[in-house]
Amino acid sequence: MEPGPINGILAVVVFLLMMLGTTLVMSARLAMHSPYQLFWRQIVSTLIALFVMLAVSRIDYHLWVRKRALLWGAGLFSLVLLLVPHIGVTLNGARRWVHLGVLTLQPSEIARVILVILMAALLAREKLVQDVGGSAGFRIRPDKAAGFALLMIPYLALILHEPDFGSDLFIVIVMLAMLFLSGVSFRQIGVVLGILGVSAALFLLHHAYAIARFHNFARTHNATQTLGTQLGQSLVAIGSGGLWGQGLGHDWVGGGVLPEPGTDFIFALVGEELGFFWSIAVVGVFLTIFLVGMKTAARAPDFLGRILVQGLTMSIVLEALMNLGVVTGLFPTKGIPLPFMSFGGSSLMSNAWGVGIILSVSRYRKVQPPDSEPHQEEERSLAPSL
Repeated sequence: MEPGPINGILAVVVFLLMMLGTTLVMSARLAMHSPYQLFWRQIVSTLIALFVMLAVSRIDYHLWVRKRALLWGAGLFSLVLLLVPHIGVTLNGARRWVHLGVLTLQPSEIARVILVILMAALLAREKLVQDVGGSAGFRIRPDKAAGFALLMIPYLALILHEPDFGSDLFIVIVMLAMLFLSGVSFRQIGVVLGILGVSAALFLLHHAYAIARFHNFARTHNATQTLGTQLGQSLVAIGSGGLWGQGLGHDWVGGGVLPEPGTDFIFALVGEELGFFWSIAVVGVFLTIFLVGMKTAARAPDFLGRILVQGLTMSIVLEALMNLGVVTGLFPTKGIPLPFMSFGGSSLMSNAWGVGIILSVSRYRKVQPPDSEPHQEEERSLAPSL
C-alpha cells in the first residue's frame, strides 16, 4: 500500500499547542526575572520535538514493533541509569531524571511510549494467532499475558523506586484502556483489575507517603486550608483571569507563590493571563486530538495500526486530563505535565514520538469502509512484524 499525506489537522493542532506552551513558558519566566535561559531551552526542545514528530511520521509504524526488543532494552537501561550515582538526579526528594552532559531525560516518559508499543504488539499478535476477525472479542493466552507482565514489571518497579506512584498508575490506566479498546474479554480485564487492586493495596499499606497525599488532598478542599497551597493559588490564578485574561506577562502565580508555574501548573497561567475562553480553547484542542486520533484508528489499514493509534492517543489525552484535574482540584497534586505545553524536553519528545507514529499510521489508510476490518490475509501479511 502506497503511503499518502499525513493527517494535517493533528499536525497543526499539536504545533499550535507547542507554540502556546513556549509563549507561556516565556511569560512565566518573565515574572521570575530569569526568562531567557530556560526560554531558549524550551525553544530548542520544541524545534527538536517538531523534527522528531515529522521524521517519525515518515517511518513505517511496523518498524517500531519489529524493533520492540531493542526498544524495551533501551527503556530499561535508561531507568536503571537512575540508580547510578551522579547520573540519576534527585530533585524534590525524587530521583526521576538522568543527567548525561547537556542532556537531561525523564526515563518514565519514554517508558510509557515503549510500553504502548509492546502492548499493541501483544494484542495484534494474539488477535492474529487466534484468527479473530472483525470486532469480536478475544482472550490473551495466559503464557503470553505472563510474558508481557514480566516485561512490564521491571519498568513499573524502577519507576516506583524513584518514587513515582502516579506515573505507574497512569501507565496502568493506559494499558487497561488498550485492553478494553482492543476487545479483550471483560472477564480477563476483571482478573487484571483484581490483581492490580491487590497490588495497589499492598503498596499503600507499606508506603505512607502515598496515603498521606490522599489525606492532604481531602484537607485542601477546606476553604480555610486551601489558599496557601499550590492548588489554592492555582484556583485563584484561574479565577482571576476572568473571560479574557489579564494579559501575557501578568503572572501573579509566577511571582514566587506557585513554584514552577511554567511546568505542571501551566494551565493556571492560561486561565490567568489569557482567560476563560482560551482555557476552553485549550481543552477543545485536546478534544480535537482525541477525535482525530480515534478517526485515524478507525481508518488504520490493520489492527496493529488501530490499537497503536488508540493507545498513543489515550496516553496523550489521559495525561492532559490528569494534569487539568490536578490544576483544577479534581485530583491529588501529582507532577504530571500538560502535553506539548509544559516546560521540559522529555515529555515533549515522548509525546512528539507518539504523535509521529499516529501520523505514520494516518499515511496508510485502508480502502474498506471505516466500520470494517481488513481481510485476514492482509493481517497475516503483517505476521513477521509481530
